[in-house]
Formats: sequence, structure tokens, C-alpha cells
Amino acid sequence: MKGNAALVTGAASGIGRDLALALAQRGVAVTVADIDAAGAEAVAQEITRQGGAALAVRCDVADVREQRDAFQQHCRRFNRLDYALLNAGIGEQGDMVFGKDGAWQATLDVDLRGVIQGVGLAARAMLTGDPDGNGGGSGGSSKGGVIMITASAGGVYPMPLSPVYAAAKAGCVQLTRSLAPRLIKKGFTDTALVRGMQQDAALAAEVMRDTQGRLLSVDKVTQAGLALLADGSKVGTCLVVLVDGNWVEPQRTRFKSGEPAVRAVVVVVEMPSSAAAARVDPALRAWATAGGAAPGLPTAATRVVEVYRLSSDFRAATRIVRRPLPAQLPPGAVLVRRLYAGINASDVNFSAGRYFGSTAAAEKKLPFEAGFEAVGVVAAAAPDVQGIAVGQPVCTMTYGGFAEWAVVGARHVFPVPEASPEMAALMTSGLTASIALEQAGGLRKAQTVLVTAAAGGTGQIAVQLAVMAGCHVIGTCSGGDKEVLLRSLGCHRVVNYRLGGGLKEVLKREYPQGVDLVWESVGGEMFDACVDALAPRGRLLTIGHMSQYADGWAKRPYPGLAEKLLWKSATLQGFFLLHYASHWRRHLKKLAGLFQGGQLRVQMDPKRFIGLEAVPDAVEWLQTGRSVGKVYVQIAPQLPTAAARPRL
Repeated sequence: MKGNAALVTGAASGIGRDLALALAQRGVAVTVADIDAAGAEAVAQEITRQGGAALAVRCDVADVREQRDAFQQHCRRFNRLDYALLNAGIGEQGDMVFGKDGAWQATLDVDLRGVIQGVGLAARAMLTGDPDGNGGGSGGSSKGGVIMITASAGGVYPMPLSPVYAAAKAGCVQLTRSLAPRLIKKGFTDTALVRGMQQDAALAAEVMRDTQGRLLSVDKVTQAGLALLADGSKVGTCLVVLVDGNWVEPQRTRFKSGEPAVRAVVVVVEMPSSAAAARVDPALRAWATAGGAAPGLPTAATRVVEVYRLSSDFRAATRIVRRPLPAQLPPGAVLVRRLYAGINASDVNFSAGRYFGSTAAAEKKLPFEAGFEAVGVVAAAAPDVQGIAVGQPVCTMTYGGFAEWAVVGARHVFPVPEASPEMAALMTSGLTASIALEQAGGLRKAQTVLVTAAAGGTGQIAVQLAVMAGCHVIGTCSGGDKEVLLRSLGCHRVVNYRLGGGLKEVLKREYPQGVDLVWESVGGEMFDACVDALAPRGRLLTIGHMSQYADGWAKRPYPGLAEKLLWKSATLQGFFLLHYASHWRRHLKKLAGLFQGGQLRVQMDPKRFIGLEAVPDAVEWLQTGRSVGKVYVQIAPQLPTAAARPRL
């Protein structure tokens, strides 16, 4: 963002002020526009004191002349407009039913008409250098930009005490959705950001009742907005920001981008609702709290699988030990009774100590607990923990997943809608697929996408997400039931790499133009074939090299790799899930919603493994390459009634 310029309306206070300061901290020159001239000047001075560039202007967005003048002043001062944040807004004015003075009109003038006028001024300034569209202005980059319009919960949900405000905000949402497909052809669309609800006394009471006093904070809105500024894949999207700062996309439409382009996103605030939280089943609560061996806790000790010596032979490296649990939970912690744990190809990397920087560093950590992910039920919570109930199904993605019980910080617990093996599959496997395709792969419609090990726990989800995105998907497998699975998931071309000339010959014969995006997790000769198959400007995501793990993951030479990438302007992109932890909650909510809605299928390997003693068997089964879908272990020998059902 450094070196760009932004105009923010309603920037003297609240979200507008926070956004203006955040942009300035990132090196963006900011025009602070507000009807409160003194407040705008104060924000501009604060930016200047911090070493930034700012201009304060008085701007009543309901007055088209004042808003035009604000854009003109900005262009004259900064000679470019990259971001226009149309944030100014007011709450309900008067009573539209019984009021006779027409005071409600002001809400429409500011919250909708002013926005429509602002979109036009901003787009013209970005594309022609002149807010009036004459092309004779001194400012404007003429390369497009980002226009952000504030929306609200009122744009999606009814607001009985503020019907005109809700209508105006709904207009903002539909303005963005409707303009996106039309204006993208001309090189720009509009983008919408979050705005909190205006609160008079009656509305405040309604909000507090509906939200139990939990409101979305300004800083969470700002962080979501800054993330959207850099994401070119979200065009015409309605993004719902939750009270905890995470966000979901209930509806999404993709459009082909052109140049110049203005990315389009609507962001609205969603207040907490029962639909956002996992359900608490009485049978799960009773099962999780059974025992009573320790004061205040259901149990006094737990069995865990620990690594006591380094080896890629998981069975030889691990043992089951008994560990005491604390008599009382520490602040901010919950006790989780484990039901299922997922098995991953990287389990042997972990037991070999490959994730600690060096062998010496790993040896100093011995012994350490194994397992990356698990599904369980909350059995107890510290008094200061809020928002997590006893009996609630949860997922964890912390080291030590192979354990019967676990004390986990509440901030590392993910509430999920059901206690099932599929929820474990959505953790390491699902999150890797979803986040890598979005953040590292830049997945977009009409691409040709190749997924290796496509019938595995991670590959199957990557295949489906690529199909949902409107891509042509090629999947590799070793044949048999895996081929059947991939075809049922919508894979357009299933390649049995053991037949004929293997993957390399199929790609050469059937895809002479190359592959746009490769999801690669096998390594070795498979990696080499994928590099050769890249299309010009193609991208290869390397998720892992599972074919090399069991044999020690020796370093391989890649002669000519740099030249191959250079000649095609291609990209080799690594992906390691721990580097994207800030995206976990958002993507887990999306995946769980797709799964429960029947849009995402999660195939679990049919081979059953029960109890901690079966963990090495499950790890070895995955390493054979004969598994179909996600391999998992049922940690609890006896399941609670609720967990025995396919869904809660």
C-alpha cells in the first residue's frame, strides 16, 4: 500500500478514523473528509505528527457539490486516488410512519444517495484522473483502485426501529452486487466495507437485547477491511464479519477481472446468533463429564502418545504414557475429552523431529506429545472462559492430539457443529486445502487445476473447492476405489499414474497448453512432472513431499528448475499451514458450513482404528498409500450416543 493515496469520508471518528490512521501507518496518503471539519483536522494532524501525509476537508456527502470538491481537492493534492472509503453515515432520523416533517429523508440522502454519488466520483477519478470524468484532471492514477462502501447488519437483517436506515444499507449491498458484473467489463466495480449501527436510546436497547451485550469492535472491522484491500479474488461478494472478528462468505459470485480493476466486496456486521455456535447435546455433556476422579474435574490423569526418541518409524519412536491432569484448570483453559484424531502424512516428520529447526533442537524437546488434530467435547472450563459451554463439540489443532484428555487454552479451541470424524478432516487437511488455494494459489474461475494425491484427506477437499470455483480439475491417484471417489467428487480427468506413461504422458498428450495451478503433495518424480506441465504464468503449490517422508526425506537435486520457471514466468510457491494461523477460524467456519449444507463431501477411510494403541497402525496404513480418504483414529473406545450418529 505504501505510496498510494486514499480518501475516507466520515473519517473524523469511529471506523472512518480508525481506517484513516491504519492506512496512514501503512504509508498511504489520506484525505480525511467529514462534515465535522474540526474533527477531520484533528485526525489529519495526528497522521502528520506520526510522519504521514494527510489533508483535512469538510464534506457533507449529502451535498453533491461538497463531495465533488473533496475529491477534486484530493486529486490536486496527491495526484492519484487508489482507495475511496465511503464511510460517512447517519442513523434513523425521525419516524417515517407518524413523522410529518420528512426528517427520514436525511438518512437516505447520506447513507444511500451520497454513496451512489461517491461511487461515481471515485470511479471517474480513478479511471480518468478527474472526478467529473473529463480526463483533464491533474490527479488520478488512471489504473483503477478500490472503492469501499460501508454497510451494516441492517443491510441484510430487518431493523424494526430503523426501517429507512436498513433500506439505505440494503441499497448499498445491492449497489455493489449489481454494479460488479456490469462495471467489471469497463474495468472497475465497487467495494464495500463494514460500518457499525448508529444507536439512539431505543436502538441501543434493542441491540443489547439481541446481542447479549457483545458488539463488534472497530479494530476487528479495520483488520477485515485491510485484508480485503489486498484480495483481488473477491468481486461482488457479501462478506459477513462476526462479533469475534472472523468472517464468512454466505453468498459469492465471481467475475472475470479486467484492467484497470476495482475489487468489489460488501462487508456487513453480523450480531451473534445461535446458528453461529455449535450445539450442546445433553448426551455429549453427560459423556464428557462422567468420572469425577479429581476435584472439579472429570478425571485425574490421561493417557497420551509421546515421542521418546527420534525416528521416521512412528511405531519405534512413540509410546503410550500416563500423565497427570491439574487439580484445577488454569485461567483461560478448558478440559477436552477426545473422540477422534486425524492421521497425517507429516506424523512421521514430527516423530523424526523435522519441525524443530534441527535434530539437536528436537532432541532437547524429548519427550514430546504427538498428533496434530482432534475432535472432542468440552468437559470443564475455567471460571473466566466465556463463549464455550460444557458439552460443546470442539476441534483442536495443537500438538498432543493423540491423547484421551487435554487441557487446552480456550483461544486454541474451535467450536464445531458436530462431534464427528469429518470435523477432524476439516482441520489440518481441510484448512490446508482451503487456505492454500485462496491465499497462496490465487484460485480463480476457468483455470486448469491439477491435484496430486487427489483421493487423500487433503486432496479430496482441494478437488472439490476447485470444482466449486468453476475450474477444470485433474486428479491423480493409484486407481481402484480412488478413481471411483474422484469421479464422484466431480473431478473432470482422473489419472491413474501407474498406467501407461503415467501422469507425464497424459499431461503432454491431453493438456498441451499446460496447467494453470498445480496442487502438489507427493514430491519426487511427481513433482518433476508437474513442473514440466506448468502453463505460462502457471503456479505450483508444494504442500509436501509425502513420498519421501518414510525414507528420511533426503534432499533432492532439482537441476534446471530455475530455468524452467523463468522461461514460463511460472511460480513455485511453498505452503506451511502454521504460517496462516490467522485464517484458520474463518476457513473452518466456511468448510463446516459447506459440509453441513451438503456442498462438501468428506470421505473418511473405511478402515477402523480404535484406541490409542491403534495410532501406529493408522500411521503405517496411511504410509502404504492404500487408504481412500482421510485416515482417523477413534480415541474413545466407547462413543457417546450423540457422537455415534452421523450428525448431531
